[in-house]
Amino acid sequence: MRISLFHNQSAGDSTSLSWIRELIATSGHEIVRALDREAGFAELIDERTELVVAAGGDGTVAAAARMLAGKAVPLAVLPLGTANNIATALHANAPSEQLVACWETASRGQFDLGLARGPWGERRFVEGVGMGLVPAAITSVHKKPFAADDVPEKLEQATTRYCQVLSRLEPRRATLTVDGESITGDFLLAEILNISSVGPNLVFAPRADPSDGFFSVVTATEEHRDELNRYLKALMEGSDATLSLPTLRARTIEIETVDDLHVDDDIVRFPMSSTTSIEIEAGAVEFLVCY
Repeated sequence: MRISLFHNQSAGDSTSLSWIRELIATSGHEIVRALDREAGFAELIDERTELVVAAGGDGTVAAAARMLAGKAVPLAVLPLGTANNIATALHANAPSEQLVACWETASRGQFDLGLARGPWGERRFVEGVGMGLVPAAITSVHKKPFAADDVPEKLEQATTRYCQVLSRLEPRRATLTVDGESITGDFLLAEILNISSVGPNLVFAPRADPSDGFFSVVTATEEHRDELNRYLKALMEGSDATLSLPTLRARTIEIETVDDLHVDDDIVRFPMSSTTSIEIEAGAVEFLVCY
């Protein structure tokens, strides 16, 4: 296959571009373009491209997916990041050699994207949008990055940071309008998820399916603080852990709040109460199914 390679060499364990190129070439494929994550869509594909390969972490995969929305060119993932939440959701969190070997005979599936609109602008997303714990933890990491070098240590430090942020997090008032039904409360978190996990593999919506045309709307209030804390500590100890938070399925959601939001890995801020509208774009991106 003729491939446009979209990569982030600094992701996860910093797998080298030369290794990725050699793996793809020795598997019988041709790289017609190799671009870094900062490339634009016009650079990503041309008439020669039969497949776009996103080699990196969730940010790289999401950037490629946003550029491929509505296009006939499929996406394949080489999960080289730290969390690889999207690759897991697409059943592509396998060794790179195994994934590359399947591309020639793989079938095609489709997965959904979300579209968020607010006073800050408009953006497609793959993982989710939310308020409370997740954007607070992302902001904390931006202010004080981790010192870890290897992936397991990065995940452990990230989970520890979530636990620390939760310990001082105050619930924030918000109104969610979920397929026309309004819910007002003081939330530790409110997440509109397209996939099951966010951050350092935190499974907030275990039944989420990125190909079913629905979001999972997950909320937690003060009464769920202890459960969240137990879950995070169990992950830090390497124990099996599950969460059971209030969850709804929906296609359209509005969030009215003064709190910061995350849209995938990015933080959006606004100085006063405002509404962000979110809708599903069912089957927006084609991907290679290797399972």
